[in-house]
Amino acid sequence: MEEVVLDSSVIVKSILKPGRWLSEELYRRELETLHKARTLVKTLRSSNTVVLIPYPVIVEVAAVISRFAGRELAEKVVESLKTTRNYTIVHEEEYRDEALKVALRTGSSGFDAYIIALAWDRDALLFTDDESMSKHAETLGVKVVLLRNTDVENIMKQLH
Repeated sequence: MEEVVLDSSVIVKSILKPGRWLSEELYRRELETLHKARTLVKTLRSSNTVVLIPYPVIVEVAAVISRFAGRELAEKVVESLKTTRNYTIVHEEEYRDEALKVALRTGSSGFDAYIIALAWDRDALLFTDDESMSKHAETLGVKVVLLRNTDVENIMKQLH
């Protein structure tokens, strides 16, 4: 069974609707991404796929959801991430050396380096909606799906 790593962008975009302040084109793209992210998360929750959640993702999800939707929802989401049966929280110390290698090789942000490193180290499929992270991951040969550049059918195909 292949392992999957979820970036915070996927988790957050599966929960929060895009803002109406966005341009019409960007708003439409983000609504499509919301649908893709929700479909992915729902599918993963009901599957036997091992979903790896880097601990820095928990921190980022908590911060973003608290800022945009409130602390109460953020706490519920964090608890859900920690207790979903096929989700595994992976702490930074377990792959910090790989994160340093990723940062040195790609020049990615430190936060992104941890997420990419986990996928790289575990040969896992990385789902993100962060274009920069996607490009850095690809330079290392990480299998990555950039939600904004794919459709639901392809996402489902990647999982099977």
